Amino acid sequence: MDKYIFSKLVVAVAVSSLALSGCEPKDEFEAQTIVVPDEKPMTIVRVEPDDGVTRVNSLPKAIEENGDAIYELERGGVYYLEGKNVIKRNVVVRAGNGTGELPIIQPISDAQGALNADMLRFEGNAVFQNVYISGKDAASNNIMQRLFRIDSKNIKLTFENCFVEYCRNFCIRIDNKNSKIQISNSTFRNISLTSDPANGRLIDTRGNAQDSISITNSTIYNLTGHLIRFNNALTNYLELRNNTIYNDGFHMKFDYVMTAYVENNIFADVGWKAGYTTNPSPFWEFKSYTGDNADKQHIVIRNNNVFTDSRIEALYDKYPDNYKRIGLNSDGTAMIEDGRLTFENNFSEMLRFDNAPDLPMEYITKFFEVVGAGMSPYADLPFNVDEDGVEGIHVGQTYTFNYQASSKSATASTTGGPIGSGQWRVK
Repeated sequence: MDKYIFSKLVVAVAVSSLALSGCEPKDEFEAQTIVVPDEKPMTIVRVEPDDGVTRVNSLPKAIEENGDAIYELERGGVYYLEGKNVIKRNVVVRAGNGTGELPIIQPISDAQGALNADMLRFEGNAVFQNVYISGKDAASNNIMQRLFRIDSKNIKLTFENCFVEYCRNFCIRIDNKNSKIQISNSTFRNISLTSDPANGRLIDTRGNAQDSISITNSTIYNLTGHLIRFNNALTNYLELRNNTIYNDGFHMKFDYVMTAYVENNIFADVGWKAGYTTNPSPFWEFKSYTGDNADKQHIVIRNNNVFTDSRIEALYDKYPDNYKRIGLNSDGTAMIEDGRLTFENNFSEMLRFDNAPDLPMEYITKFFEVVGAGMSPYADLPFNVDEDGVEGIHVGQTYTFNYQASSKSATASTTGGPIGSGQWRVK
């Protein structure tokens, strides 16, 4: 393990969250002050890859040994995680300089074949940069229940230019309050539990009040469950900007978000898990906050393209007990009337992506057919996708979501440019 020191300026920042109260949400914010330490040298620790036999857990061992630091992983190297691994320090985990394949972080079952339920748990802040993270066990090909689990309060978890895939229940589970989740310029996919499609969630707050969740300029596809499950908890700030979201079974449900900007996104084949009680059922579902500072609630939903493949549209006619999700719920309509929700310039335009995976129509059709009776008998129907049937990804050879320059979406953003993730082009 090679390490060296360089100087980096770290500015002291104090952040206080507004304390909010009310009878409806499950939780409230606590006043908090987060102080970044004064300027000090930062250690870069270069971590050698694992071989999966004589060497595993090199990354968590390095963190335990070196503490707060930047951990550089070898491009193309594999870093296996066995057993329970808790990151208790403030770390940056990133690819080494250069080009080529991303470093790989992947679970591996132990000698008895046991696989931990969580790949990584956090009691300290963590940033992942230019890393490929797979939740598929290297030994058995079984898929993790959860990839990332936040245990402590006031944790910040960041993904920049990462590719993350394979998880059954929740990709990011938050078991405490006031977290900050930031995802940018990244791809998340294959988050699914086909036997119980209420699972397969990108983020689940478990009903804990959160400071902020930001997803920008990213591509997210093949989910059976929520993009974000708030579970009636208060969230201070939500940002969904310039994302391409494809094949997510659950609709857009925002519980007690105080400030939100959802704009310039493409929602393609999102919310196909139908409603059963209200026809039509809402695609955009809000809860109006009525506690202290309720007049400060400010939601902006604008310049988004929401469209559904004709094959899914046909299922609503074939199985009429499934109600299509369109428009707003009653709380959303009331929030427009009282000025707390801006809902404008949203539209529906069918786009043809140049190299997107095909929809798992056999699975989706069966979901419509059973009308909420449960998918456990049909769990083996295909849902997850892969470009070539070979483990892992290759930079520049994954699915792409470029679309037509002649489309409305190509000039529909709040600035007059293309909507969706900037990872893709219009052509």
